[in-house]
Amino acid sequence: MTGDDIFEVARIAPASADTVYGLVALLHPEVTPDDWATFVRDHSQDGAQPRGVFTLRDARRMPHALFGFRVARTIAGGATLEISEIAMLRLPGTCLVDALLRFANQLAAQLDLPRIAISLERSAAWPQDHDALQRCGFQVDRVMVLGRARLDPAA
Repeated sequence: MTGDDIFEVARIAPASADTVYGLVALLHPEVTPDDWATFVRDHSQDGAQPRGVFTLRDARRMPHALFGFRVARTIAGGATLEISEIAMLRLPGTCLVDALLRFANQLAAQLDLPRIAISLERSAAWPQDHDALQRCGFQVDRVMVLGRARLDPAA
């Protein structure tokens, strides 16, 4: 961390998945410790298609946010760093989003990826997150629509 940074990034390895389970349980109470360990194991890989889980934590090593990342390939052969929120405590200001953007840019540069796509959950702080992202050159590009699958096609 530098003097201006409040948060540092730490990769979550399968062996240390339990160190951030408290944050997962706070925002996803239906997820068991075993479910979380399996998720981290299944989403941890380096190599041709890097992916993983990382946390933003404070100087006390307390996690404030968890994200998953992966490299997605397009049909045209391009590549994008995709980062998805798993759990994030919303604080006043944009410190967490700023730390996320710093890491995203560093990781994209390290992986030589020209594009970054970030998926954040809606929250009461969404407008401030949105403004912080726009100031850094990001814009809303797609809309995700969520719904329940219908088991009865006639319904």
